[in-house]
Amino acid sequence: MPKFKYTAVDANGNNVSDTIFATDITEFNALLKQKQEYVISVKELEDDMQKARSNSSAIGMKDISILCKQFSTMLNSGITIIKSLDVLYRQAEKKKIKDILLKVYEQVQVGKGLSEAMANVEGAFPPFMISMIESGEVSGSLESVMERLAIHYEKQLALRNKVTSAMIYPIILCIVGVGVVFLLFTFVMPNLMGMFDTENLPLITDILFDISNFMQDSWPVLLIGGGVIIFSLLILRRTKAVGNMMDRAKVNMPLIGKLYCIVIASNFCNTMYSVFSSGMSLITALELTSNVMGNKYIEDRLVDVIGEIRTGGALSVALAKTEIFPQMMVTMVSVGEESGALDEILEKTADFYEAEADNAIQKMVSLLEPVMILGLGIIVGIVVVGIMAPIYGMYDNVG
Repeated sequence: MPKFKYTAVDANGNNVSDTIFATDITEFNALLKQKQEYVISVKELEDDMQKARSNSSAIGMKDISILCKQFSTMLNSGITIIKSLDVLYRQAEKKKIKDILLKVYEQVQVGKGLSEAMANVEGAFPPFMISMIESGEVSGSLESVMERLAIHYEKQLALRNKVTSAMIYPIILCIVGVGVVFLLFTFVMPNLMGMFDTENLPLITDILFDISNFMQDSWPVLLIGGGVIIFSLLILRRTKAVGNMMDRAKVNMPLIGKLYCIVIASNFCNTMYSVFSSGMSLITALELTSNVMGNKYIEDRLVDVIGEIRTGGALSVALAKTEIFPQMMVTMVSVGEESGALDEILEKTADFYEAEADNAIQKMVSLLEPVMILGLGIIVGIVVVGIMAPIYGMYDNVG
């Protein structure tokens, strides 16, 4: 979700500077009007996902996870922030990380806060991490916040690695399937053409031979065209309209959509617990959480949730209206709201859906594999039928 940094004048005539999440500039102006602030200047900032894609200086999630864990360990041992940064700088192996930590170290040494120093190294650290650290500095609980960040990024990294590992076999299967089809039409079919009378072929065989001739004559065009299509899809994926459409399709796909929503629920609960338990308000926690969902359609639905809470609605009711999150999660959130222990409920729900996410990933892969095998089998079956039909015709003629 877009984040706007602005300077404004409040109802008392004082200048204020802050950041606010909004879907667009129209909603931004509406939110400022509610706060009785009048904008002087405004700048739209990139969210975490955009920064990760567009900024080559951003530190990777794995390195962020390691940094947070090491930082947490040193702070809990009583080592100062400056000394911790010095240790992290000296032991860093990657030049990019050493340069970033040196810049942060130099700024902290002259009196700036850790979150401010990280924010000044533009694009290096995720805004989510900076906001959490800023909250820890204000509340005096930087050690516990850094520990939560370490756990949060470890879980995020583990989830991403599980998805990546689970998708390796389907991807290999897809590549093998495409290779088999290509070999059938470019090598097997041409060798069979000379066996048959091309003027009296069955329709299916005639179509297969036409496809084979086309692939033989135009394979460079097919390769270039395929590359152009893939590249175009990657570019269009970054646009808001196409990105929303593709992300919405993930949620609404038959069978797989429900499993995908379980993975999203795990991500949501883990992030919400990390933020909300650090002392941030519910709205701020939702704003930061929506910013790291990695799905534009879900981000938009969470904007609706934030809007409803601003008008006095309950979180559980607003989440239920999105029709995205599992009913059990919504019920658990409702219990947390009624008991006044939402952070504890979020932690327990996060643990539950972390295990459910593992099962959901495996189920998604188990659904994809037979579909891909079936698709490949249908193509091979059509080719076999197309080849066998004229062969049986030849036998009939001989008889």
